[in-house]
Amino acid sequence: MLENHEVVTVEESSTPIKSTPHVGQEAPKESRFCPLAAVNKWPYKFFHHVDSETISKAFFAAGKFRTRGWTLYYIHTLLNNASKPLILVPAAEVQALFDDIKKELRLLVYFPHEEQEPGFLLSFTEEGSPRPRYLGRFDLQHSLDDMEAKIPPYTYEDNGEQRTGDRSFAAFKKKMEAAIEATKQKSKHQRDRKKKERIGTKQAWCEQLKRAQCYLGVRPRMKEPSMPNPMQDPSIPPRELERAMRKYQISRGLELPDLIVSEPAPFAFEDKVVFICVDVEAYEKDNRPITEIGISTLDTNDLDGLPPGECGKAWMRKIRARHFRIKETAHLHNSEYVAGCADSFEPDFGVSEWISFKEAPQVIASCFRPPYSHPFDHVRSDSPTVINGTDAPKRRLILVGHDIKMDIDYLRKLGYDVSNLSNLIEALDTADLHRAWKHHQNPSKLGTVLMEMEMVGWNLHNAGNDAAYTLQALIGIAIASRQSSLATTQSQIAHRTQVLEREARDRAKEEAEEWAAADIEGGDGGPPKPLERFGWPDKPHTSKIINSKDRRAKRIATETHAQSQSAKKIEATQLKGPEMEIKTEPWVAEEEDVGSFAQSITERLAFLEEDGEQGGGVKLPAVMEMSAVPW
Repeated sequence: MLENHEVVTVEESSTPIKSTPHVGQEAPKESRFCPLAAVNKWPYKFFHHVDSETISKAFFAAGKFRTRGWTLYYIHTLLNNASKPLILVPAAEVQALFDDIKKELRLLVYFPHEEQEPGFLLSFTEEGSPRPRYLGRFDLQHSLDDMEAKIPPYTYEDNGEQRTGDRSFAAFKKKMEAAIEATKQKSKHQRDRKKKERIGTKQAWCEQLKRAQCYLGVRPRMKEPSMPNPMQDPSIPPRELERAMRKYQISRGLELPDLIVSEPAPFAFEDKVVFICVDVEAYEKDNRPITEIGISTLDTNDLDGLPPGECGKAWMRKIRARHFRIKETAHLHNSEYVAGCADSFEPDFGVSEWISFKEAPQVIASCFRPPYSHPFDHVRSDSPTVINGTDAPKRRLILVGHDIKMDIDYLRKLGYDVSNLSNLIEALDTADLHRAWKHHQNPSKLGTVLMEMEMVGWNLHNAGNDAAYTLQALIGIAIASRQSSLATTQSQIAHRTQVLEREARDRAKEEAEEWAAADIEGGDGGPPKPLERFGWPDKPHTSKIINSKDRRAKRIATETHAQSQSAKKIEATQLKGPEMEIKTEPWVAEEEDVGSFAQSITERLAFLEEDGEQGGGVKLPAVMEMSAVPW
């Protein structure tokens, strides 16, 4: 269904356009119009996938939109000297299309709401406003290029002697900007919503990193009610104001003292949590058989009074790692897609343990209960853990992982649902923590994260090793991000801008060099290429033309630039011969189907290319990919 729509209908009688106007003739003042490119994108832009596919197949794909025929008008946008005229169609014809869709598909379709897409439905009733001018009929017999070639060059009279400083002219320019915006694949409203969502996601990553720092005592937790602002307290003497302001800034997390890694954590460990990291390995050719389970634990009680050391390495030595291998899947080894190393659990971490599928849920559950994988002979005397296994006061737990959602699903397959734990506070994902630290959009592999902290991860893709290294990454990211300046945003923007500019210059230079080498001056193009050398580029199977009686075929040669977002031009050449048939392996298509499909795709892509030049680029709708294939 169409979202945020308004019920707007346009009657044919409201646009009294002469039946045979001449090119350049002004439209009646009361007429309303829609940008042609915006109408062409309408079903793909404002409908969900299912309805979009349905409307496209019935009224847009396979040349149906162009076959319908449209009366074209043009108007000079006057936004800049290089801007092309905007191609418009009468709103009454768009209303007729909507009526046909309602009748045939029984879908409620309307013009987009003005607040959502202000440039879709346009009127030019303001006094002194330029008005659209007649161009001609657009259908299968006339391409958009041919129609645009008829547009007379802009003259001052086209502006109705309008002065550029007039208030009505400013309103006209604003309307033209909205109309061009409507021709783009995504509206400003959609882009703003997506941007807001992206900001929300990034904010969640950054907040997750700050909470991790609070759990590790390198950032203070803000308490409510917060400390009052000293600037609002006139009783504080001026000589003490600076010290009070610094204390206030620290309490709000706006300013933090330098983190000295040779001293214990400067703040309390929030909630005295136990970090439990899980990594699960499955068979690469079938994700159902679980082969390994890695569980590592870090108890913040073990970090009391202990300096983290450089990169937090002293804290990393307090990690307790375990590696469980499943007896029933011991014969399954990953080597084709993943370099598995189930038998290479690092000796510094411990020794692998063999368990059965039946034992797995109970063994995993024991790691989430006291003594939390702690060897009995090393349990501290003041630890709340009870050695004999009886219940102790519940410790608060933090689940950790690298792309943690997948590991949670694997645990559920084994029969253990970690979300049922009442003392589980939250889950931290080191992939997200790393993105927050480095301000990267895309996640990095665990090995990459370790390398950025100048650490080496030996025998990764061993579940026990991965779980231990993931906890090490958690510590390293929390420490490194606290040592970084909190005011690096502007410098990061400047640096990233320089990098992007340099990359753009390099790409432009490389492309210019490639064209200079390819487009050699002089020459005549060489001899004609034999027909049998033609083929479908980048396709494993090529069409072969074989003689037979009373058949004709069409052939299309398609060239697509690898980095282009819009379709390139497709040439259709009619091949004439006494006996011809098209055979394609591994399937065989009838000539009529091939010809019909070739014609429809050619027309559609040609129109979209022309449309893209008008509207700032076109992305082919998904329905064009395969759904329009007649066979």
